[in-house]
Amino acid sequence: MGYFRVPACAVSALIMVVALNACTSAPSQPLATGPLPECGWLPNCVNTQSGQGGQAAQPLAASEGQWQALKTWLGQQPDWQIVSDAGNFMQLTATTPTVGFTDDVQLLFMPSLQLIQVRSSSRLGISDLGTNKKRVEALRQQLAILN
Repeated sequence: MGYFRVPACAVSALIMVVALNACTSAPSQPLATGPLPECGWLPNCVNTQSGQGGQAAQPLAASEGQWQALKTWLGQQPDWQIVSDAGNFMQLTATTPTVGFTDDVQLLFMPSLQLIQVRSSSRLGISDLGTNKKRVEALRQQLAILN
């Protein structure tokens, strides 16, 4: 009996396809003021409410006026698309400038705490190479400008 030998380059190609297709769909919208969905096990997500380790970031401090200004600003950005705007909750997509990947961003404004909770996750790939954390920090910087 013979056996089938798989070339090493075919195995490498298969691994690359699996790695690149580690896709997720858009996250679900939380109920009313419920928590944002947790990040999965892949290191391609940041969550200010429930992130741990590399998935953690600090929430954004914001007044009601800053929240409204941020929403307006986001609506004017060419690389951001508003999927839904339900008052204190926004779901958006952001397109990465270099490769054009679509990432999902959720913003939950908590007026009593004057905080914006953020979940930013990549739909494609195992790692985001720090893109989501940088996006949270860019939003923080934008809020400082809107102050």
